[in-house]
Amino acid sequence: MRILLAQGHTAEAKTMSRLLESGGGVIDHVRTGRDALMFLQTYEYDLIVLDRSLADGEGSDALRRFRAQGFSAPVLMVGDFANGALRAQVLRAGADDVLTKPIDDDELLARVEAIVRRRNGFARSVLSVGPLHMDMASREVRINDQLMPVTRKEYAILELMALRKGRVIPKQTFLDHLYNGLDGPETRVIDVFVCNLRKKLAGWGYGNLIDTMRGHGYIMRDLDEGSEGVPARAAARAPALSLAI
Repeated sequence: MRILLAQGHTAEAKTMSRLLESGGGVIDHVRTGRDALMFLQTYEYDLIVLDRSLADGEGSDALRRFRAQGFSAPVLMVGDFANGALRAQVLRAGADDVLTKPIDDDELLARVEAIVRRRNGFARSVLSVGPLHMDMASREVRINDQLMPVTRKEYAILELMALRKGRVIPKQTFLDHLYNGLDGPETRVIDVFVCNLRKKLAGWGYGNLIDTMRGHGYIMRDLDEGSEGVPARAAARAPALSLAI
């Protein structure tokens, strides 16, 4: 997932960036609400982690500007909220959730996962698309309860497609979410990753779970197991797959 971190204090931002990266996030850090708006105009984010204190003012003021300009990315507001009235004020300004300092690392990661999955229609931390199940906490992938080994980048691709199930995702979006959009490889590397994933999925008979939209990108759709793929009992006999490089 790609996260915009708006935090005015550089030291705190470094600590939080490392934590969010450990949870599988690709992080863009800005210190001001003005810079946050510039990034929102350029990239698509799964989440904005917005500190109450920014280098150019209050985070709540930046939040109001985000919403006034039509940016709907979910926002987790972090800050020293002394009472419930302050938290309620931030929620009414457009935040999706509030987290009070000092921050517990596990709670932060759990809230990030919860906001992102709920925003995309998933009630649980396991993203399920047909027979494919992705655990956002452990970043494990299973098909019909059998572990499918994947690399870190392959998991990120599957998660991105699952969260945007039914939507065509351009190759540049994949690059932005995998490489921060900075000094990344050419878009054809996405073709290589998707090809490797299809080979792994094909071992269970689900190679067509990911579809190519020529000239546009890739899309993940739910499969009707009664008409496509193989039934679960056949999948149980599928050969083990090796980890891609």
